[in-house]
Amino acid sequence: MKNKLLVGIGIVAVLVIMGFMVFDKPTPPPETPSADFNFVFRYGVGAKNELNTFSGTYTKDMVMDPSITTSLVLSESERATIYQKINEIGLLKNDIVPNKGNIYVTPCSNYSLKVRADNVEKEISWDDCRGEINEKLQELTDHIISVIQSNEAYKNLPAAKGGYM
Repeated sequence: MKNKLLVGIGIVAVLVIMGFMVFDKPTPPPETPSADFNFVFRYGVGAKNELNTFSGTYTKDMVMDPSITTSLVLSESERATIYQKINEIGLLKNDIVPNKGNIYVTPCSNYSLKVRADNVEKEISWDDCRGEINEKLQELTDHIISVIQSNEAYKNLPAAKGGYM
């Protein structure tokens, strides 16, 4: 009888431990964007370039001329890759330290990203004025800019006149 009781307690203990192992793991974010996924990404000197997926627009800084706004809607695959990169760096769940270093660079670019996904909103701003940008944040920045620049709507915009010094 004592052996049966010990075996029973052992089985219950194993089941409890397995339950903690299964249910204690954080659920990974979905690979496809949630229905409410949208963002506003600003970049460049003064963060004057803007991709706004809420409104489906892109605004290009024309430097010496007024900025130009055009329609720019991302494909589902473009949205998905950006969503995955946002989740990879944990932007919606963590506070991220954007810069490391203490040098001053000019002209410098400013960045901001406001994201809404899974009923969570998060906003972060950073720049390259003070040196190196957090590696994962730099990867996200480079990816979003490459998606923008590969879009036909962007390619059809005129080149900016002038430059920043």
